[in-house]
Amino acid sequence: MLRNPTRLPVVTPRVKRFRFWSSAVVALAVGLLPLRARATSVVAPDFDSLVSQADYVVRGVVKSATSEWRTDSGGRHIITMVTIQVTEVIKGLPPSPLVLQVLGGTIGQTRMVVEGAPAFLVGDDDILFIRGNGRQFIPLVAIMYGQFLVQHDPSTGQDVVHRSNGSALYDVKDVVQPMTPATAVASAGPRPLTMTEFSIQVRQSLARHANSTPTNAN
Repeated sequence: MLRNPTRLPVVTPRVKRFRFWSSAVVALAVGLLPLRARATSVVAPDFDSLVSQADYVVRGVVKSATSEWRTDSGGRHIITMVTIQVTEVIKGLPPSPLVLQVLGGTIGQTRMVVEGAPAFLVGDDDILFIRGNGRQFIPLVAIMYGQFLVQHDPSTGQDVVHRSNGSALYDVKDVVQPMTPATAVASAGPRPLTMTEFSIQVRQSLARHANSTPTNAN
């Protein structure tokens, strides 16, 4: 089952851009120029890189998303505070409560969108590879690559994993595949990974990294 395609974010895998929709779009765009200068390219990570770069990896439900105006050295922009109810900690020690600060959002008739950024929809069950919360404009490893959707498959009774574009994840090696909207990569296995299988793969990656890290001799 894919996420409702009408709710999928617009994906631009390599270049991040910001957009305002508003009756006052010209005035807002002036304040937005410094933010455009901070736009970055996204390089798709392989699975081990995704795991190692994360400050913490959690499974959680989006409980709320509240937007507010912020003004800083980059100008005036919208920040959305996304509250995550953590149901499983896979890596690290996330704060409690876990509130992500995400650039973009909607206030009144003004909407600010970071193209390619994943959506945080209230009620969604997500796996998040979180990095730089409060410091990065999208606090996920490699932006859209750092969010996975957990969806219940009634035919098997299993919770299965999808990428942020809605396509099913059949093998962790597919994490590095281009993030085009609603494109499924089905050749790597007969069915999508379950949440349990995906969590095990993350922990195995952590163990491989720990075993390969040299220790200082006394």
